[in-house]
Amino acid sequence: MTLLDLGELTLHLSSKKSKFSFFLLTLAIVVIVLVGSSESIVYSRAHDNQEFYNIEEGASLNSILEDFELPFLKKNLLKIYLKKNGINVAQAGYYKLKNQSWKDFISSVTNGDVVIFKLNIPAGKNLYELKEILLNTSLDNDCDNFECLNDTFEFIEGTLKPDTYFYKYASSMANILNQSQVEFIQLAKNLWSKKNPNTPLKSLSDAIILSSIVEKEAGNDDEKSVIAGVFLHRLSIGMRLQADPTIIYGLLPEFNGDITKANLRDKNNIYNTYQISGLPPTPISTISQSSLEAVILGMQNDYLYFVAKGDGTHKFSKTYKEHLDAVKKYQLN
Repeated sequence: MTLLDLGELTLHLSSKKSKFSFFLLTLAIVVIVLVGSSESIVYSRAHDNQEFYNIEEGASLNSILEDFELPFLKKNLLKIYLKKNGINVAQAGYYKLKNQSWKDFISSVTNGDVVIFKLNIPAGKNLYELKEILLNTSLDNDCDNFECLNDTFEFIEGTLKPDTYFYKYASSMANILNQSQVEFIQLAKNLWSKKNPNTPLKSLSDAIILSSIVEKEAGNDDEKSVIAGVFLHRLSIGMRLQADPTIIYGLLPEFNGDITKANLRDKNNIYNTYQISGLPPTPISTISQSSLEAVILGMQNDYLYFVAKGDGTHKFSKTYKEHLDAVKKYQLN
């Protein structure tokens, strides 16, 4: 072999080596790009751009990859990435999927960064409304029709504490509702231990019922103590509460939005405080702490009447004549 031939062979081998090195470099770049891609994952068994992904106990990342519509090369390059980094164990739970890069998704399932959901129980909601709220959660419905709640009182309406509760996917609804009820009852009992000694209310149950009426009547927290004072005044002199929200509650779930004269005269509605004396049989909504405090810690005032002014506040009156004048001014004009 001549020196020329040897040179050509060396050049040929160097060229092959360069091409092979280039191939390896390209392959490495492809793997890195694929793993760190920010494209949305397409879940083959459900919908495109699936919002969440549920991992069952004992599932591996390799088995999870089989659930996705991925090109053969991409799927296997991801498996190579997992093997190289010693990653295969996935923690069971519900994970965010949409708009997640593979890197973020793998990190989430290996670290157990499951999705945390929120349940908001607002003040001023009745059981019909709460049922609709609960139906739109990701909770496991193991408390149908609130049967899981205890019977500390003769009612369950109004015994859930308005708050925001955080939970994992398919958590027990019963656990959250029981927690809410326990917290509310503890709060109510603590306040009742500090009650105004001159209150006309005979029991904590009475206080909870009246607090729910204040919750529905008040347009803002600032007026709650005044409205509570009006109702406490009426109770102390044997005057009927005459609270519209109680009539509405008694008409549920068929109430159409307008209180008629017939509704006011209806003696069959046991929640009609225009016809019954004293308090209705149960609360009519969930109750905020501010409403409980206004009723339990408050005291009666000199007012006997109030009318909505149309701006979220009320005009309070001491006499019926003053009240009629206020009605003409704010509701008839």
